[in-house]
Amino acid sequence: MPRAPAAIALIQNVQAEGVSVSLPAATGICKKCAKTFALEVCRKLGIIEVDYFGLQFSGSKGESLWLNLRNRISQQVDSPAPCRLKLRVKFFVEPHLIQQEQTRNLFFMHVKEDLHSGRLQSLPEQAEELCAQVAQAEFGDYNQNTAKYIYKEICGKDPSPRVQNSIIAKHKALQGMSQSSVEYQVLQSVSTLENYGVEWHWARDGEGQKQVIGVGPDGISVCNEDFSLINRITYPVIQIATQSGKNVYLTVTKETINSEELVFKLISNRAASGLYRAITETHAFYRCDTVTNAVMMQYSRDFKGHLASLFLNENINLGKKYVFDIKRTSKEVYDHTRRALYNAGIVDFVSRRDGSSQNSPLKSSESDLNCASCEGLSCQQSKALQEKLQKLKEAMLCMVCCEEEINSAFCPCGHMVCCESCAAQLQSCPVCRSDVEHVQHVYLPTCTSLLNLTMI
Repeated sequence: MPRAPAAIALIQNVQAEGVSVSLPAATGICKKCAKTFALEVCRKLGIIEVDYFGLQFSGSKGESLWLNLRNRISQQVDSPAPCRLKLRVKFFVEPHLIQQEQTRNLFFMHVKEDLHSGRLQSLPEQAEELCAQVAQAEFGDYNQNTAKYIYKEICGKDPSPRVQNSIIAKHKALQGMSQSSVEYQVLQSVSTLENYGVEWHWARDGEGQKQVIGVGPDGISVCNEDFSLINRITYPVIQIATQSGKNVYLTVTKETINSEELVFKLISNRAASGLYRAITETHAFYRCDTVTNAVMMQYSRDFKGHLASLFLNENINLGKKYVFDIKRTSKEVYDHTRRALYNAGIVDFVSRRDGSSQNSPLKSSESDLNCASCEGLSCQQSKALQEKLQKLKEAMLCMVCCEEEINSAFCPCGHMVCCESCAAQLQSCPVCRSDVEHVQHVYLPTCTSLLNLTMI
């Protein structure tokens, strides 16, 4: 689909604005395909992990709604042009699962906004650490003239002189730390908070009392207006969720054999649809191994589409309005991104040789070379060695899963391209297509030992 010059200019300006960027779309710009516009924005930012993000807009009654990327924008946004869309994090995951620095930066910016607004609160001790880390990421090394801390926003009260001095000391201890490393530390700290990744919806219960409904990775939190917890509902006890008009109904299994139906009344039909979609999509994203057809293929039709499906072909796309937007689960997003990065040759293997990949952010082997560690070598020589190490690691990886090291040979052809778990699932050799009679375990030098040999 051709893009207007105005749309191209908007996408080019996204990087400077950050996660809360508003994207004004003039009449005619991407009015048909929401997915195309979202993908172009993420492509401009260099993001492969697009499934974590969505486009958000405000409804006519102030509701925060997610654009369904499988439907036309004109079917969802009824406000006059220009419509304003926000690129936002829709599904939060653990920091070590994020594989791109660009993705991690947008996660940090979204988390920082939640901290500033008070939507994420922590214990005082953890708040001190968070204040210092956010200040280091925002202002750099400590400077008494520029440093600002968000302790009041996180804890709801001003810091005492002792707390203020403690925050300053923690900030000074971060001197010299790069922005990307500090952002990763912030995400690690925030990911332990109770409301990390929770999306909030304002509603009323069956008796008309105001409530806040939080939909998160582990379940649903029902809270009072001040966010004090009333009830926590885990996904396994939810039998069914339905929507009718402005109401969302949850049938929940109680400790006894009987079940209970909870009713949430929202401000509009679209707000109720947003809560219903959030419950279903969040459950599928975090809890399921794959997105089933029951989720992917739920749709309704408008009048013309319904007539066309009756008289022409049930499978035509005319008039389809998809209910759900999710295409991959959390596990599928991780696997898809890892394969895409591996195929593009962007996987960082050098930073993993010490086994600390789960506790440190991925780094580019080219941009993070430290001249102090060259030990007498020139930077060009050091870079050449890094590239050789990367190629060595690639050669030792299983060509099927791209994760484990090669340790099996197919017999009788003798090809060695897979790890033991992948080889056991294959009936023919992926190289020569000959039948596999049996798989022989092979004891090759480990990548760690080979890397250590090259570093001597």
